[in-house]
Amino acid sequence: MRILSIGFPLPNVAIDNYSALTAASYNDYDALVIDPASITRDVNDLLAGTKTFDAQDSRPVLNAPTTATAVSATEQLRRRADETARLLEAGGLVVVLGRPDATIGGLLGFEGCDRYHWLPAPAGMAWGLPFLKAAEGKTVRIAAEQHPFSEVLREHRKEVTYRAMFDDRQAEVRRHGRTIAKGGAGIPIGMEFTVLGGLVTFIPVLFESSGANRTELAQAIVDACRRLSGSEYLSEAPYWVRSMALPGLEQVEAELEEAQAGADQAVAHVTAVRERHDDLARHRRLLWEDGQPFAQAVTESLRMLGFVVTSAPLEPLLIESGGATAFAELESDREQVVEWPYVRLQRRLEEHLLKQGTAPKGLVIANGYREKDPDQREDELSEPLRIACENYRYSLLTSRTLFELVRRVLGGADDATLLALRRRIMSGSGHLSLEALLGEATEETSDAGPIF
Repeated sequence: MRILSIGFPLPNVAIDNYSALTAASYNDYDALVIDPASITRDVNDLLAGTKTFDAQDSRPVLNAPTTATAVSATEQLRRRADETARLLEAGGLVVVLGRPDATIGGLLGFEGCDRYHWLPAPAGMAWGLPFLKAAEGKTVRIAAEQHPFSEVLREHRKEVTYRAMFDDRQAEVRRHGRTIAKGGAGIPIGMEFTVLGGLVTFIPVLFESSGANRTELAQAIVDACRRLSGSEYLSEAPYWVRSMALPGLEQVEAELEEAQAGADQAVAHVTAVRERHDDLARHRRLLWEDGQPFAQAVTESLRMLGFVVTSAPLEPLLIESGGATAFAELESDREQVVEWPYVRLQRRLEEHLLKQGTAPKGLVIANGYREKDPDQREDELSEPLRIACENYRYSLLTSRTLFELVRRVLGGADDATLLALRRRIMSGSGHLSLEALLGEATEETSDAGPIF
């Protein structure tokens, strides 16, 4: 059994000790032991510059965006939520030293960070007020004698204290939790919850001792994790065991091998079908996503139409078709899309004209009211944006129109149809409807007027 300990060093060959900023993926382990206070401590050290942290690939972890030479602390912490969820979904174990929740400020792009941002909670609960509260004390009483961690708390009671309690007056705590340890007046200070198919076990805080006692504590925690997870890793059967015949066992082993082969084949089939499903379903991101996911969806769609994307990822979009170049600006908004993509496009084109002496085509792809059903979106493009693109002969498409074009590509549109689409996009001006791009309607030229 492989155990990852975060912020609570434990000397044992079965345990890897790291911080939340430096650890490998949580779901690479069978169990996770974590002190949430260490997240606060490590982030403070990072921001103050008093300690350095390196990711698994040796890149430094910084309070900055991820680059080829550094890793974003925000990305390191954000990904832990998905990793923990995957660990629990696989039936894994998470052991938490109970601490009250606390916000963690100062991280670039992660204003809502707190000590428990990474840990899924049962339905209707959260690892904070009013369910988990601050508390202090040393009175610890075992409430579940048969629980694997009861022995840890009993044998190392001199090192046990509590810093948080669960409010068992809350119905959701009583419904989802099982008390394993109590403090003074019977308050729950150790509880266990089933989350996403795995176990989340809160225990009181254990002091960081040293020497032989620390080694004994580490082994006790390893043993408790193995028992709690139902693991059979406690010992490995000797080689000669398989030669000890049991009536019917050989037949069952053959059936098991056959069933396992069938299961492996089914898993491979599911994986292949899921990949095909995801490849198709991701085009729906055109209608609701924002930021980089929206940009990726648009880029994929333009490639499907036959455009050559010459810009690098994360750079302003640049496409080519038939020897002509176009600068593209993208915008996805919860509300109506106003003139900002036009303004950005105009600045890019002017800068290019001054440097290169040529003016490429301009293209704006906009997605207004992105959280609404597409059939309920009205006036998703502002009038100033429409007029500006018309006046400067920029092509203006909604992502809904682009989505419909993708549907036609997937439906088997031929090369001649795609060539005609690209030509109309590269030569159009103003808002281009689906009918106009398909050559099914004649666009009426609107009178140019004031832009803003």
